[in-house]
Amino acid sequence: PDPTAASRMPTTFARDIVAGSTGHALETVGDLLNRSGLVRIQQYGGLGAFATVSVRGAPANETTYYLDGVPMTSAARSVISIADLPVTAIERLEVYPSASPLSLGPATPGGAINIVTLPSLARSQIGMVRGSFDTWEGRGSVGARLGGWSGLLHGGYQGARGDFVYHDDNGTPFNTADDADAERQNNRFDSATLLGTVRGTLPLGARLILRESAFRKRQGVPGLGSVPALHTRLELTRSLSLLDLERPSRGAWPGLQLRAALDRSRSRFADRANELGRGAMDTDDRMGGEQWSATVTSGHLPLGFAAEASGSIRAERSEPHDTADRYADPPRSRRHTRGAAVGLRFEPWGERVRVRVARRWDRQRDALRSLGTLGSPASTDLVRELDSPQAGVSIAPGRGLELKANWQKSSRSPDFTELFGNEGSVVGNAALVPERGETWDLGAEWSPRARGPVRVRWSHYETRLRDLIDYAQNSPNTIRALNIARARIRGEELTAWIGLPAGFSLYGFLTRQGSIDLGASPVWHGRRLPLRPEHRAFAQLGWSRRAVRVTGELEALGDDYRDRANRQRVAARTFSGVSASLRPLPDLRLRLEGRNLGDVRASDVAGFPLPGRSLFVSIDVGAPRDPALIP
Repeated sequence: PDPTAASRMPTTFARDIVAGSTGHALETVGDLLNRSGLVRIQQYGGLGAFATVSVRGAPANETTYYLDGVPMTSAARSVISIADLPVTAIERLEVYPSASPLSLGPATPGGAINIVTLPSLARSQIGMVRGSFDTWEGRGSVGARLGGWSGLLHGGYQGARGDFVYHDDNGTPFNTADDADAERQNNRFDSATLLGTVRGTLPLGARLILRESAFRKRQGVPGLGSVPALHTRLELTRSLSLLDLERPSRGAWPGLQLRAALDRSRSRFADRANELGRGAMDTDDRMGGEQWSATVTSGHLPLGFAAEASGSIRAERSEPHDTADRYADPPRSRRHTRGAAVGLRFEPWGERVRVRVARRWDRQRDALRSLGTLGSPASTDLVRELDSPQAGVSIAPGRGLELKANWQKSSRSPDFTELFGNEGSVVGNAALVPERGETWDLGAEWSPRARGPVRVRWSHYETRLRDLIDYAQNSPNTIRALNIARARIRGEELTAWIGLPAGFSLYGFLTRQGSIDLGASPVWHGRRLPLRPEHRAFAQLGWSRRAVRVTGELEALGDDYRDRANRQRVAARTFSGVSASLRPLPDLRLRLEGRNLGDVRASDVAGFPLPGRSLFVSIDVGAPRDPALIP
């Protein structure tokens, strides 16, 4: 079986979140991640709209995304919308809140999320979802096995009209006389996913994996609620080809993994009527990358030692095009990265004591091409060196208690979008410098039995950042990346799951977080970083008996601010939902779900409304057993 996040990084608070664990009829990537106190979702609208992830208060651009271990974040863009992930093809999510496996790639201050797609199946599965705002989802998988070989073909579709009613303040939040309800316009999206996988065994215990995945999405860009954009459009096409050759370690023989990956993406944005206020735009941007990597892992060495070494070469490029402006397109920008990592584990008494140290070095060579003032060509060639040391320890004294502590240093170079802007809403800032971070955490996990009725996790974390790259509002419809000289993010997380009598279970978490600007400027010093609530709580009560499962959930968010000056306050808000599932036959599952039952009219980000009360129903044929309701 493939390794899990917990087994790859046993001293950290890494978690595996299994698809289907929310119990929802319509399950999104945001739903999965939102059930972890480690993660906060920032939504720019309803289903299908742009949405980002903040891991332990880090900006969205500090978290690295991987698809089956291949980077999705790139030199072209470091911010990934979780609405653009292949949700129907996901088996589980690996969340690394601090230190991530250095064999994946350079460490970043915001940790990493690895999306693991569906494995090969021995049977077929189909499912369909229907819900509010003309929402549809369909998915189907066909699997086959022949000797030591297996294959999977999966197809999925998700779409919605998104015409929900929201509260429109007409752009005057302090004047309620002109407020009214309005219907969201130009909010439709349609997305499709294809995935094909072939796995097979080779001589000498080796394994070959071939995987091809493709994703396509077309959507409207509705803009702000008070100033809607009725004709602006965005299209995204992405593909990933992957070849893995693996041989696990056996005895004294080391394990070996050789990987080659090819990724391509194309983004088309059209705002010819200047609805977003940045001038007429009609872009067709193409990005691509190739990666080759090798990882060697030792078998069990004397005295409880184990070692790992890896190396990688990645070539990336970006080709922006805009037919609506009067300037020629800039030449292609490139980034070439070479990296190497080493790691050592020491487990003298098995799982009772674990010590892990690792370090990665990367050398990035940039050839950046852009347009300067009045469309004049500009070029920047530079070399950066990144250094990422890690250390961690875990001690299990007994009685189900495990103590953990981790430390990491990391850095991240600005991406092409942050430097040059793109897609209508991002204004470039060529003066950005790389950001650097130092992160540490400590905490404990307790369970009286390996799968006992009680599990409790607590952790304290702190990140100190220099030259933090964060986005700030530049105009009502645009944002711009800037460097914050110094910042500190500190918080606690408490998570608990309790099995109760008569088939009941309770899961919940509490988080407290402080994110402070520590720059020298007295204008900003001591103010809270925006879009980071200080308090968050989640509770889910479940009941399961034979073929029936019912869950109710409640999420409470503390107040936060939309701007760096802490003048635009967002009030605390609470959301509720309920879902029920029935399995009348072993291979048939029906689900019913209600969201935002209180019909709360709110927005995470200024001016981008969220949908109110909604209802969804689903049917799955050939579905596997429901996983436990534990992230």
